[in-house]
Amino acid sequence: MFEGSKNVPKGDFDKLCSLAGGVNNAYTNYELTSYQMTLPPNQLELALWLESDRMASFSVTEESLETQKKVVIEEIHQTVEDQPYSKWRDVLAETAYSPKYSYSWEIQGKKEDIRKFKLEDLKYFFEMFYQPDNACLVIVGDVEADKALKLAENYFEDIPVFHKPKQTIEFSSEYLNKGKSTFFKDNVPSDAVFLCFHCPGFLDNAVLSGDILANIAGNGRSSRLYNTLIYAQQIASQTGAFVDKRESSSLMIFYAFGINGNTTCDELNNVLLEEISGLTSKKITNKEYGKTINQLTSQIANDLQFNYNIADNLGEQILFWNNPERIYSTLDKYKEIKINELNLFLNEFLKPEDAIRIDVLKKTLK
Repeated sequence: MFEGSKNVPKGDFDKLCSLAGGVNNAYTNYELTSYQMTLPPNQLELALWLESDRMASFSVTEESLETQKKVVIEEIHQTVEDQPYSKWRDVLAETAYSPKYSYSWEIQGKKEDIRKFKLEDLKYFFEMFYQPDNACLVIVGDVEADKALKLAENYFEDIPVFHKPKQTIEFSSEYLNKGKSTFFKDNVPSDAVFLCFHCPGFLDNAVLSGDILANIAGNGRSSRLYNTLIYAQQIASQTGAFVDKRESSSLMIFYAFGINGNTTCDELNNVLLEEISGLTSKKITNKEYGKTINQLTSQIANDLQFNYNIADNLGEQILFWNNPERIYSTLDKYKEIKINELNLFLNEFLKPEDAIRIDVLKKTLK
C-alpha cells in the first residue's frame, strides 16, 4: 500500500511525505491494520490526500506484490527464524488454538502461504476490508477541528463502498486447546519455558485483573519471579509475565530462560508453577498492589505524551468500544479491581492443568 496509488506514482508516497517533513508507517495485529503518518500541522491536507488516494481504488501491481512478498519472507527470516527464542510464538499459536481459528497462526503468516498469494487475493481482501465503513480516521495535533473535519469529508466522503460481506469466523470456546505441552530445539544458549493460560478477550474488563497479576508476578527487578528465579535460586537469566490481549481470547504468559546449560525446562516449569500458585497462597500485599497501580499509571501516562500513541489508542477505543473518551477511564478501571477479584481470576483462569507449555531446548553439538 506504500508502493503507490492511482494518482501517486511508485516510490512517490514516501518521497512526498519525507519532503513535507513527515514520516509514515503501518502495522497489523490480530484485530486491525493501522496506517500512521506524522507531519507538520500545515501538511494535514497532504496526509489526507495521500491516505484517501490509496483507499479510493486498488492500485497494487504485480511488480509491487512480488517485491513485497520477498520483503515479508525476508522479515520472517530475520525476525523469527534467525532470532534466538523467537519461534516459540509460532509453536504457541499452533498448540493453543484449533486450526479452525485465525489465532492458530502468527501475525506474519507462513512463508508457503505468502508465496502463493495472487493479485486477485489481495484485491478481494482490499474490497472487503479497506472500505470507509470499516475504517476509523483519527487526527491528533495542533489543528483546528472544524477545518480538519471539512478536509476529511472532502477527501473521503466520495470514496465508494463495496458492501462486501466480511469473511469472519465467529469465535467459540471450542477453539481453545488446554493442558497441552510441546517442545522444539533451537540455536539458543540455554533452555527456556513459556507457560500460557487462556483468559478473557480485551472487551471483557476481567482481563485487567490479568494485567495487574502479570505486573506483580513478573514486571521489574522487584517482582516475584525475578526475586525467586534470578536472585534467590539463580536458575534463570530472564523471567517475566504479560498478557497478550486479543479481542476474542487473550493469553496470560509466564516465561523463564535458564541461566546456563545445566538448568532443565522441568526445573524452570516447576518454579513458575509454584510462583503462580503463590499468588494466591502468599497473599498479594497492599505494597505490591500499590506498586502495580503506579506502574500502570506510568505506562498510560507515557502513551498519552505523544500524538502517535494518542491517535493509535483513540482508534482502538472507537473501533472496539465506539467511545473515544474511554481513553480517560482506563486507569480508573484498574483501580476499581479489588484483591479478591484477582484471586477469582487466578482460580478460574490460571489452573495448572490448563496450562499450555512450550519448551525451547538448546541444540546439542554433535
